[in-house]
Amino acid sequence: MEFLIEIPELSAFVERLRQAPTIAAPILQRTLSASQAILAKYTTRNTVPWRTGFLVQTFSALLETGKLHWYPTASYARFVEFGTAPHRIEPKDKQALYWPGAAHPVRSVQHPGTRANPFMERIIEAATPDISATFGIALQQIVAAIAAQ
Repeated sequence: MEFLIEIPELSAFVERLRQAPTIAAPILQRTLSASQAILAKYTTRNTVPWRTGFLVQTFSALLETGKLHWYPTASYARFVEFGTAPHRIEPKDKQALYWPGAAHPVRSVQHPGTRANPFMERIIEAATPDISATFGIALQQIVAAIAAQ
């Protein structure tokens, strides 16, 4: 004896699932692009260290397929984000440096290092609820588009 259950239009449903990547990809790419504006919205004086404002102005985005990079281009940004260990600073031209009031030339200086100031973490933390909501809407659009096929 054999029991058989037939699911109506199963082959059509399976075909829609096969097409899901081509349906979802453009929606997800648009959502990543929209996430750039959300990250920019939260890249402010409240999240990024502010001395002159230059660091905030150097942020850039690179949108690739399935990936968005949001990063500062200021040359010193990584030192602000991650800090520095104690280190010795040597003059570039290797000539003695005379500091005002110094009794003798200073050839190097011991720098105590700097504490990390994780501004990228603060940007991500602030932007996450808006980005999550945006992706939630995108997932609803994907489901609707697959169902409409």
